[in-house]
Amino acid sequence: MPVTRVLHRAGNVRALLPLASHPAVDAIEADVWVHGSRLVAHHDRPLGALPLTFGWGGLHPLRDAVPLEAILEAIAGRADVVIDLRSWFGDPAPDLARALTTLPDRAHLRVTCETWSIADRLRAWQPDIAIAYSVRSEAQLRAYLAGRDAGRIAETAVVVRHTLLHSADEVAALRARAGRVGVWTVDDVDRALTLVAWGIDDLVSNRLTVLGAI
Repeated sequence: MPVTRVLHRAGNVRALLPLASHPAVDAIEADVWVHGSRLVAHHDRPLGALPLTFGWGGLHPLRDAVPLEAILEAIAGRADVVIDLRSWFGDPAPDLARALTTLPDRAHLRVTCETWSIADRLRAWQPDIAIAYSVRSEAQLRAYLAGRDAGRIAETAVVVRHTLLHSADEVAALRARAGRVGVWTVDDVDRALTLVAWGIDDLVSNRLTVLGAI
């Protein structure tokens, strides 16, 4: 199967949504947060329902957040959508589950979660949605492998920080437990080609040149 090429954070910016039609892009990723009663994509963390975000340099006004429905409408039929469901205050799983329930076509939608318990709740409510755990550290990776081997964790796809993977054997061992392995965020062509040769399923990059090379 060909590797799914994911354009990192393109869903966070309205001007980048047309890149869903680019021949090197199979999916567009968006950082999705709950802001008040809305699900929006934004690079920084919204502060609850306040019109503020927290990011590099401290507090900033919340500007140019892209509503989830605008992303889905803009790229419908052109690319998949990868929702990186983010959490800080509260639990975004119920809000996203309600939003997804109304969608007529969810085959081209995937969700990754940095908080695994949120991923589990969302999967319980929406079992037909493809859910993946985001693995951001060596400790998380070891916890996932140990949990799978002990039967504490159900088979769940993973999207892994690419620097945590060092060989084709590691990728194969992870795929045997996860079923599907994605990597992020790969902005070097040689590294991307190596990971593809090792057997990863999804590759996230900021650069069209990288996605176009695989």
